[in-house]
Amino acid sequence: MVVNRVGVGVSKETDPEVAIAEVINSAVKQAKLPEVHWVLVFFTLEHFVHAGRLHELILEQTRCKCITGCSGMGVLSREGEITDGPGLVLMAGYTPELRPLALAKYQELEHSAGVAQQLRETLENFVEESPLFFFFPDVFQHQPHNFINMFNFLKNRPSVFGAGSCNDGSQQTSIQFGPDIVTLNGAGGLAFAGVPEFRAGVTQSCTTFDEPMFVTEVKDDLILSLDGKPALEVFTEVATALGINDLEQATQQLLLSFPLDPEQPVFTGEGAMVRHVTGVNIASQGISTAEIVHEGGVVSFAYRSHKTAEDDLREMLQRLKIQNENTPTFGIYFNCASRGEALYGRPNVDTQLIQETLGEFPLIGFFGGYEIAQMQQGLQLYTYTGVLVLVYL
Repeated sequence: MVVNRVGVGVSKETDPEVAIAEVINSAVKQAKLPEVHWVLVFFTLEHFVHAGRLHELILEQTRCKCITGCSGMGVLSREGEITDGPGLVLMAGYTPELRPLALAKYQELEHSAGVAQQLRETLENFVEESPLFFFFPDVFQHQPHNFINMFNFLKNRPSVFGAGSCNDGSQQTSIQFGPDIVTLNGAGGLAFAGVPEFRAGVTQSCTTFDEPMFVTEVKDDLILSLDGKPALEVFTEVATALGINDLEQATQQLLLSFPLDPEQPVFTGEGAMVRHVTGVNIASQGISTAEIVHEGGVVSFAYRSHKTAEDDLREMLQRLKIQNENTPTFGIYFNCASRGEALYGRPNVDTQLIQETLGEFPLIGFFGGYEIAQMQQGLQLYTYTGVLVLVYL
């Protein structure tokens, strides 16, 4: 009988030699992996200066060439979140029944193959049908919709989950690891063929205000009216009701929530996407957003709420528990950079609730610039969410 083993290591050390020694000891030695088939690693800005050395040390000490990972605003494991100061988390797997593929892509020259094209070719050559793909592209130089459009047309129909690789906001640079490369502002990923079962859920940070509305008039990229009233008038009324009297402040704090299924609109869990109000037009009384909006669509205003976020997380975890009561073999959690302590006012809320509900299992993740998740309606771009993927072997 094959016994799959997955280990996790965590370090708050800045020195690359010390940090890698710590995580390898926990993830490989203490976990008693007979061999390392794949490695996934996430790290914070403090490790940028010696990212190349981190990569070398992982190769040397695991003797595994299937390595990938990226930088994030913070990192997490079942031990908690690291969002202030140096942090590095590493997951190593001994999974004989799975076929892993680690990758990192970047556009070498202006006229060479783009990152999306390279990904398409690599994934289509990897396996004929339905790989599970953990994906972490740079947020600064790549548009997520370009990747989403590419994934939606792949012949082997991968199930894609991930987040935008970033840093703490101090510079527009991110780092991705591949088997034999360390890239800047590229795209990394880890694919698995042969996963017998996985479950995934999305949890929202935002709650809606009042009842949803119909989009009754649109011109170009402007929403002109909602339920027959000027959109800017409705926007101002909602902001005032929430105690926001400054228009610029309102565009920063008030968001639009779009249900994936307008016929049966749901604004919790994976059922909705939240987008910023990107501008207002006084002359036309319209508002604009990054999402493509059509007349007859359904929308609701939303705002960030730590209380409803915690409630929504509990509900999402319960849904996953009902789907499979067994303890997962391992899990990956892609969390929005605006969540965690920044949302709740206290640390480790998400990681503690995950353990309380689903049990103790190897878990790592990072705080990213956006989230993507494969849902029944297709691959979706999320913001202000947490995306949890559980793998059962």
